[in-house]
Amino acid sequence: MSSDSTAARIFGISTEDRVTVYGAADRPEVAPFLPAQAYLAESGSRNPANVVVLFAGSAADLAHELSGAAAAVESGGVLWVCYPSAAAVNEERDLNRDTVVSLMEDNGWQPLADASVSEAWSAVRGQPTPQQ
Repeated sequence: MSSDSTAARIFGISTEDRVTVYGAADRPEVAPFLPAQAYLAESGSRNPANVVVLFAGSAADLAHELSGAAAAVESGGVLWVCYPSAAAVNEERDLNRDTVVSLMEDNGWQPLADASVSEAWSAVRGQPTPQQ
């Protein structure tokens, strides 16, 4: 399966989507899940896109990177937060679905769906919480 079809299946990415990925530059194992058109962003950079994917290995990583990744999501776009799955981590971990959801909500994002990226990674998709 090509990386484009894998990314399309997991993250709902079409060939027309602009995709920015954070946290993948130092994680070669996630390359199979990235579409060809993905821009690999450096920490702290901002490259607007309608699909933004953030890979975070710990709660500290997520807390540090979330606001920058969220700011890169264009109006009407989505944010995927990927975190190590329980099956992939042998030691105690501080990042799980509940932690991701809580940090997203604290930053004004509404979690919408979960996905299994691989045996090693899980993900939560979100959009900005509607203003009332």
